[in-house]
Amino acid sequence: MLTDSEDLARIARSFATGAGTAIAAAGRTIRAAKRFTQQFGTLSVRIRSQVCVFARGYNLKVTDMQAAIGVAQLDKLEGFIQKRKEHFSLIYEGLKPYEERIVLPEATPESDPSWFGFVITVREGAGFTRNELTGYLEQNGIETRNLFSGNITRQPAFLDVAEAQVGDLKNSDYIMNNTFFVGVYPGLDSVQIEYVLDRFGSSSGATDHADTVKLPQ
Repeated sequence: MLTDSEDLARIARSFATGAGTAIAAAGRTIRAAKRFTQQFGTLSVRIRSQVCVFARGYNLKVTDMQAAIGVAQLDKLEGFIQKRKEHFSLIYEGLKPYEERIVLPEATPESDPSWFGFVITVREGAGFTRNELTGYLEQNGIETRNLFSGNITRQPAFLDVAEAQVGDLKNSDYIMNNTFFVGVYPGLDSVQIEYVLDRFGSSSGATDHADTVKLPQ
């Protein structure tokens, strides 16, 4: 597609990338200062605009070149899987001291996942919010992501869609407002993972500070 309209280009990119925000496909043009300050649909205030769905579209991101690179990467797949599992285990053990305040991910029975990321849910009464914790981590150079779009019925693109809903979706809402993940990318090294754990106040898996997560005053 060719166009001289930046607005049309954003909308087209939005449909091609799963109909995410037409404001900034892939979140590249959202200014950091505004990421948590806007209200969309019936989503909670301070939901990241990158995970808002403004239109119903398709995920058509992979090009032929990307597919070719993906095929070549298959030769490295076993190593990638092993590293992701190792990184997951290191982060899990490092964050266990904080289980009274955060929920750690568990594999379902009889499964052996290659983890996409390390999912963390802030418990009620933790003493801090998800956004406070992720804001603190990102201030310290640790990128985080919300767990995708959350309760899809609250997304702007689906407000006019009649849905079959069972229950009040309170768990979907809770995850949408309190869950995030950090990376287990195979290219991470032990020093970088130790840095992440240290920011939680859990250097080398120490448990002497298990009663608190370090947050800005």
